[in-house]
Amino acid sequence: MMKIAIPTKDNQVDDHFGHCEYFTVYELNEKKEIVNESQLTTSKECGCKSNLAHELAAEKVNVMLASGIGEGAIRKLKENNIEVIAGFKCSVKEAMNKYIRQDYFSNFTICTDHHECSH
Repeated sequence: MMKIAIPTKDNQVDDHFGHCEYFTVYELNEKKEIVNESQLTTSKECGCKSNLAHELAAEKVNVMLASGIGEGAIRKLKENNIEVIAGFKCSVKEAMNKYIRQDYFSNFTICTDHHECSH
């Protein structure tokens, strides 16, 4: 089984994953078929300053699909054995479908603007 978390706001992949409304979490079987979909609410803190990576790892998340994400957050997620794939600017369902079809670029731009995070 594999668990994929997608930061969600209004059924879209949220631009700033640490401040999302919730995470849509999909479970896939060995054939990459969706067997479960759930929502995970976490603290809405900046990903590089929070315990968010640990919370996701505790839920056994293996992969994070994001829109934009900062280097600090990527580092924390990787330290918790969560693969990060960014660049998804679409609905959550389309992001999941692209992941299943392997229709995405693994090279993406790292977010260096921390908006209102006060870094």
